[in-house]
Amino acid sequence: MRNEWSSAAKLALIPLGKTFDTVRIHEPVVHSAAQSDESSTLGPWLARHLRGPVIHDPGFRRYYVLVPPGTAPAWTARNTECLSDGTYLGVPRTDRTELDEYTRASYWSVPMARPGALCQAADVLQVVLMGHVLTDEDES
Repeated sequence: MRNEWSSAAKLALIPLGKTFDTVRIHEPVVHSAAQSDESSTLGPWLARHLRGPVIHDPGFRRYYVLVPPGTAPAWTARNTECLSDGTYLGVPRTDRTELDEYTRASYWSVPMARPGALCQAADVLQVVLMGHVLTDEDES
């Protein structure tokens, strides 16, 4: 993994399903739930509401919320996907904790506090539902 982090991409590909699954959420849903699109306010907001690690991929406009393994089979939230076995996640180096406007590379919006400290699916679902409700109101 260290070799992958030393490459230009600064991402390590981690297989999902054993250590954690991840919920992929489109950026507008998160921004709607937080009522902000500023990275300086989103990190603290996500930390407060999800209480676990979150990766932001600004290039593809997605957030990846790390959840316990086994979450994927029961995940049903619309317009999101819980990724698990057979999928790899590009994980940024642990020191990449701020948005780089120039590279738009993935970074930890909420860094991992310690191994195994993951977001709970119920908290992620609450944020997703909040984002959908507010997004749907904006579209009406």
